[in-house]
Amino acid sequence: MENSIPVLPEELVTDILSRLPVKSLMKFICVSQSWLALISSPEFVKTHLSLNANNNEYTRHKVMMFERTAYTFRDCSVSSLFNNSSIRANNLDYPRQVPCCFYMVGSVNGLICLVSQRMEFFLWNPSIRKYKKLSDRKTKTNLVYSVYGFGYDEFHDDYKVVVIFIIGRDHFSLQIEVKEYSLKSDSWRTVDNCPSMAPLQQSGMFVNGKLHWVSIIDLKRIIISFDLAYGKWGKMELPCYWKRGRGAVLSLGVLGSDLSVLCDCDKTCMLDVWFMKKYGVKESSMKMFTIKIPENQLVYGFLGQIRVHMASGSEILVVFGSSFMIYNTKGDPLRSSKIINSNNWDEARIYIESLVWPFSTVGTEDATKRGLKSSGCEITK
Repeated sequence: MENSIPVLPEELVTDILSRLPVKSLMKFICVSQSWLALISSPEFVKTHLSLNANNNEYTRHKVMMFERTAYTFRDCSVSSLFNNSSIRANNLDYPRQVPCCFYMVGSVNGLICLVSQRMEFFLWNPSIRKYKKLSDRKTKTNLVYSVYGFGYDEFHDDYKVVVIFIIGRDHFSLQIEVKEYSLKSDSWRTVDNCPSMAPLQQSGMFVNGKLHWVSIIDLKRIIISFDLAYGKWGKMELPCYWKRGRGAVLSLGVLGSDLSVLCDCDKTCMLDVWFMKKYGVKESSMKMFTIKIPENQLVYGFLGQIRVHMASGSEILVVFGSSFMIYNTKGDPLRSSKIINSNNWDEARIYIESLVWPFSTVGTEDATKRGLKSSGCEITK
């Protein structure tokens, strides 16, 4: 009798593949047409994303770092920052058609949204090395400043970008205009009924299907939200307070699936971290811990760059500008994690490794293509 190679059940093959990193899966799509069809299927992509997002060891959660002066992207796993005192970050094949003067708007389901100073928007999945420039919109005249947000409308299965423009109407007044981009329709629309506000945070935090910004309304600081599914505005009171000039809200963040608030406290060199146990209910807000700032950290130099990320267990990852610190849940600094080949980055964002790419191949570029010039900036090798 001839020996035959045993064939695994299809369900078992799917389960095994869905637990592998993207880098391996990108190789396995070349194995056969059946594996290509399986790994590319929406059901598999969704399952793989869910497993990565719920990985409590954070091996599939990555920290992306960007050095604007060198125009260099690097990343490392969140788990490596908890488990090692020094880490060598991986170089990323970045979108070479993206202008070098840009900011990270946000990250959802492994997609990174970037915006240039010319108000050009790009979506990029660094895991599969693909990116696409979104359709242009008319540039506003008399623009004072603008803030952005990027999120996922689960109800309509649509990725959306929201831009809030603060426009100078005359010497004494400002006008607010809001535009929303829908990936499904590949078009921009005007959003009505925007409250009269002055947003203080450039990038909106995406939680519970909504984007959130700290804003000033009637001389009071408040959280403004925008529901991506229903296009409605909302307001939430902040848990922090003003007292002798202290208690200022510094930034919003996300801890797990909860909206968090980072604010100054009464004590010098201390920061309070609050979160809402029940979304939208101020009474459910509770202070999780108070962070003791290391003496070598100039907090007021980079308020917008402080990020707090909860790990499984009793340790917390905090990003101060271009430094990583590990804290316990009492707010005591335990140790630092050093990136040995990148110590002066301008931005750091958490993203999830994924296969998500909600575009057809038309108009999609491979981030590994060389020899391209950026729009407005020459790339030096």
